[in-house]
Amino acid sequence: MKKVFSNWMQSLIAGVAVAGVLGTAYWSFVGLPENPTFSTTTQTVANSGSPTTDLAPQALNITVYRTPTCGCCKGWVEHIKQNGFQVTDIVKPESEIQTIRQKYNLPSDMASCHTSEIAGYLVEGHIPAKDVKRLIAQKPNIAGISVPGMPIGTPGMEMGDRQQSFDVFAFQKDGQTKVFNSYKF
Repeated sequence: MKKVFSNWMQSLIAGVAVAGVLGTAYWSFVGLPENPTFSTTTQTVANSGSPTTDLAPQALNITVYRTPTCGCCKGWVEHIKQNGFQVTDIVKPESEIQTIRQKYNLPSDMASCHTSEIAGYLVEGHIPAKDVKRLIAQKPNIAGISVPGMPIGTPGMEMGDRQQSFDVFAFQKDGQTKVFNSYKF
């Protein structure tokens, strides 16, 4: 089992590295485009009744862990900053980022290319800022939220007007997951 997991993890790391190189090349060539339709085409599946506009500035302190080759991670950091977050951006090897994920028991199928910590929660991948704000405003009894993989059109993964539907998942320390928010395009 350890050998299979090791091979799987090596494949994941290689895939993330390739995506980072491609993302860096893409953004170096065309720049980081805005996605004006992103926030107007969302559908909330879970209850999002709590306002997130009343968050204290210190509540918006987030620490992002990313590898040095990840261009899409830089795009997500810019998205989060543009939405009022104060970012501590830490570049680490993938093995150290994996240790942070293990601390929160992130299920392996919920992994993405960068990891963040805010208010005692793990925030994994290309999650829209409004979902992070909702998380810290509502304070649900979960370990964190995740957008697995790297769906096209998510913050940091913009590619013109191309968009994939995706879900933001909430996950528990015991590995249970449920949809936190859903985006359909």
